[in-house]
Amino acid sequence: MLRYLNRHHSAFSRHILGGLAWLGAWLFTQSVVLAGLMRRDFIRDDFRLAFRRAAWFARHIFPKLDFFEDPFFDFTMETNAAQQNRLERFVKRYRGSLSRSVYLTDMLYLQAAKIHGRLDNAPSGLYPHDDVVAFYDTADSVLMSLATPPAPDQGAGKERKDDFSRVDAVTALADFADALPLDDWGWYVVSGTFLGLHRDGGFLAHDYDIDVGIHGEQIDVNRLVDTLAAHPKFVTKKVDLHIEITQDESGLLHLEKVPALVKLIHENGLNLDVFIHYTESGRCWHGSIIHRWENSPFELVRTELEGVPVNAPADADRYLTENYGDWRTPVKEFDCTTGTPNLVVSRNFLSVALFLKRLAVFSESDGKQAAKLRRTLINSGVVEEQGDGLSVVRNFEKRARLKGAA
Repeated sequence: MLRYLNRHHSAFSRHILGGLAWLGAWLFTQSVVLAGLMRRDFIRDDFRLAFRRAAWFARHIFPKLDFFEDPFFDFTMETNAAQQNRLERFVKRYRGSLSRSVYLTDMLYLQAAKIHGRLDNAPSGLYPHDDVVAFYDTADSVLMSLATPPAPDQGAGKERKDDFSRVDAVTALADFADALPLDDWGWYVVSGTFLGLHRDGGFLAHDYDIDVGIHGEQIDVNRLVDTLAAHPKFVTKKVDLHIEITQDESGLLHLEKVPALVKLIHENGLNLDVFIHYTESGRCWHGSIIHRWENSPFELVRTELEGVPVNAPADADRYLTENYGDWRTPVKEFDCTTGTPNLVVSRNFLSVALFLKRLAVFSESDGKQAAKLRRTLINSGVVEEQGDGLSVVRNFEKRARLKGAA
């Protein structure tokens, strides 16, 4: 299914499905704006986003109907203020059919999107306003609505099937090496791709993409994006920005952005993520709009992955221990938000919304993951313990201090 969604689709398919999506969305939401949003996703050939958004609408209209198991989907993704207002009306319309935690976390996503939009239009900074206060109040309501933290052994994650196509992965990696010659660009394998190389001698059988890194200080990011976009075997689906919100001495909030992740789709449907790494305060970090993973700076060595020359971190044990803890023991039920000890929650409102959504879901279904995520949020200074419960940290500078003390 994922391969089909990722592949390039003909103009005929995009317009037919886009028209059907427009009609279905209009019938059930009575909103031309939301109908247009659904049609746009298909026309742009972003079938993955389109089907995820359609499934999100369906879950709200028909709570017992769930096409995808996708509880953390950010339905505000790639929306503007008008679309967000219509989405808010839709959520409120179906509030009665939603659980309290689903409704509150939906509102948290919407409030985060609106704050980011306002900050994006205020380059000189913005004082915390009513939307910020409402966001923190909603976040505290989410935390108060959580049941007593479940026992760590309550619930269990689902194992991924060994369905990763090694043949497709080798082809995609070889084509990537052709697009970015190793001697010119100095890229390297990271995360699960490096774990598979070092521990298993090849790609992980239960992986789902290829992860590579490149040092941002040593390249021109715009040239990187242009070079990848020009290669005939890849489609650049998205360039993710890492977002941090800071607060200056006068109380103004500022939005800081750097390119963090180039998401590629090979013509065979396989995902390849290019993480741009930065060095800051003695740490090497990479991430996305919501994540930030920190490592000790590392040297590189030349090696091979499935016959393709690659660079890789020289001190494999240190790198993998920082990323996974016990990396020697294979784990199939892996979650990048709870299975990586080096994760730091990004300082922005959308990141907080998504992580609280995960905490709410895990608190009901998976005690082990809930306990891990609770500790991550405390260590990152996102929440703090208040009696028997948790409350959100409302001051960014205080959050930084709490993170440093963890």
